[in-house]
Amino acid sequence: MKTNIATDKLQSQRLLHCGVSADTADMSWRTILCPSDNEPWGDPQLLVLPYSVAKDIYAGDYVEPAWSLSALLGLLPKHLDDFPFTKWIDLFGEGEICEKGDEDTLNGDVQLCHNGTNWIVDYDWDGFTGTLPQSENPIEACVQAIELLHANGYKFNGTNEKEQ
Repeated sequence: MKTNIATDKLQSQRLLHCGVSADTADMSWRTILCPSDNEPWGDPQLLVLPYSVAKDIYAGDYVEPAWSLSALLGLLPKHLDDFPFTKWIDLFGEGEICEKGDEDTLNGDVQLCHNGTNWIVDYDWDGFTGTLPQSENPIEACVQAIELLHANGYKFNGTNEKEQ
């Protein structure tokens, strides 16, 4: 198992697609651009600088947001009361988000648990018949949880309320 300390570039793009603000990223990826042709020079570097700072310091390079596990846990709502959902993650297929068929609710405090094989993000999902966000990597499990909440209407733009 490969251990990561932050989201990779694809995971970061997935979070941005969910409406997560890049300015919440506590780390950043920097790709040095060659001044003569503006092409990448070398592999991206993971910086322990918040994206909001790195984008200004390295303005001549390509800088993308990255989130640590701690920052991802900070993005997830700490508690959900009767949050309705109709979508779930189909881990038996390609891991895509699918319609569940009927509506359930999420109630409880967020938990990041390990079942001996995978990391699972759980909200004490009473009556949940879908599949919980899970992965061998805790960062990926959190990204999946954010995607699932977003697919069910949760906003990650700082308002922390359900879309109408």
